[in-house]
Amino acid sequence: MKRHRFLLLLLIFFVLSACSNEKENATTKPDVKQDIEKEDKQENRLKEVEKIILAVSEETLMSLPPGTLMADFLYEEDSKDIGNDIPEMDPTIKSQLPSQLEQLTKDSNDLDTIKKGLLALLASPHYKQVIESSNAYQPQFEEPYLPDPTRSEGDEEVAAAKKAIILLDASSSMLLQSDGRVKMDIAKDAIKSFAQTIGQSSEVSLVVYGHKGSESDEDMFESCSAIEELYPMGKYSKQDFQTAVDSFESKGWTPLAGAIQKAAEMSSNYLEGTTIYIVSDGAETCGGDPIQASRDLAAKNSSNTVNIIGFDVDGDTEDQLKAVAEAGNGEYFKADSPEELKNTIQYEWLPSTLDLSWAFTMAPDGWELGDEYKIGEQYPLQLWTIGRRESHRLSDAITIMGENNWITDEQQTELRDWAMERSEAIKEVYISMAKENREKADAKSKEIRQQVDEWVEKMKALKQERGDIW
Repeated sequence: MKRHRFLLLLLIFFVLSACSNEKENATTKPDVKQDIEKEDKQENRLKEVEKIILAVSEETLMSLPPGTLMADFLYEEDSKDIGNDIPEMDPTIKSQLPSQLEQLTKDSNDLDTIKKGLLALLASPHYKQVIESSNAYQPQFEEPYLPDPTRSEGDEEVAAAKKAIILLDASSSMLLQSDGRVKMDIAKDAIKSFAQTIGQSSEVSLVVYGHKGSESDEDMFESCSAIEELYPMGKYSKQDFQTAVDSFESKGWTPLAGAIQKAAEMSSNYLEGTTIYIVSDGAETCGGDPIQASRDLAAKNSSNTVNIIGFDVDGDTEDQLKAVAEAGNGEYFKADSPEELKNTIQYEWLPSTLDLSWAFTMAPDGWELGDEYKIGEQYPLQLWTIGRRESHRLSDAITIMGENNWITDEQQTELRDWAMERSEAIKEVYISMAKENREKADAKSKEIRQQVDEWVEKMKALKQERGDIW
């Protein structure tokens, strides 16, 4: 009996012991698994960090992955000038940073790895965008319109008008499109270039009509009365003239006769003859008689002329505009496309006896070149600002690691030196990019000046062939 009890107790002991071992194994296995997962994560983090290149150049900055804490940082904020201020770190980033830094220093004690880890957290997400924008810069000098003198070979030269009035149709039909662009926009571009050229030898005025009200019957009176001199007769000023051209939109009816009468009233105060240039895509719609108005203008002074470009007009409109030009002792030109409008203004209406001594003004002057330098430096400056902001973030992160004794004093000093050197290296990239864009502006300015000089020489040679020493 005692023996049976002993065997039973022995059996119970073995059962309890087995259960205890199973329980112990069950509790220890997840810990081992977690340790393995933790090591895998650490290894993966280090692999990603090691891909970062510490050297600074356009190429390395463009390939630099955005910092994981910087995903929501806007370009406008990143590139905003900070002057001499020290920007404060975003509160959200500041709250997340300590735990990330602690983990970084646990993952590795190697300084290069820590540097790369700091960039993996805090690098700007906008280097690629700003560098690509800078590299895409092209100078936007206005190209001079230089009429080819061979186009007028054999023709009798006509003295340039001393006063020129440009009448521009701003009726609602100019809101239609031609070759995919709004006709009013096309006409404005052409008029700007035309005025710049004739303004070298003539005083200029800009008169627009039909630019108020609408095409509805209720607005007919307002629109037909809308005839306004937006650039007063006087010496050409590029900025003021282009501001005047950009100051209105196409709106309503077409008071062509009233516009010509307005030009006649203006010219009656001038001693010299006046040349009227009209760009229109429509016939009279306000009940006036533009043919008689043109005839009356020419009768006031035999030197007065009315020239018209019919821009993308139908047959009936063209007939009326031709008659208006003929009545005003001028010429009618047809332009069915933007290119034809440009060519007509460039080759048919430009005075053939331009004052060559003023031709140099068609090339960019020192002020225009200086303005273009500023435009070309815009994105390089933004790059430097972005780099400075990043440098301040790195400095703040290094301070946090030092204060928490996650790095030694010696490591802290070396990391600070690296952050400053990195900022200076980004500044050198900015200087290089700005210089490259300045050279682009210089080259384009030189190219335009050479075009003008060659054109002047060609004009002089042609005049010499004709015996025209003036």
